[in-house]
Amino acid sequence: MEQENLESTNRLLKVIIALMLRPKDDRPLSLKQQVEVLYNLGIRPAEIAEILGKTSGHINKELSVSGIRKKRKNED
Repeated sequence: MEQENLESTNRLLKVIIALMLRPKDDRPLSLKQQVEVLYNLGIRPAEIAEILGKTSGHINKELSVSGIRKKRKNED
């Protein structure tokens, strides 16, 4: 029962995060911007992929090609 509650909570939190990524005006954030926000919040690429409905490979490629991962390493 406790495991079910945790899984349900995780699903709801992912929905909340996805909704928070929507800007207040009608312009959607680009995929790069969404990935950057989530990655900077400390969410792992596999979780980002699940939230955004993409594959892990797609998210990892986006992190590498866009320089998001490299930028975060330089900040640390």
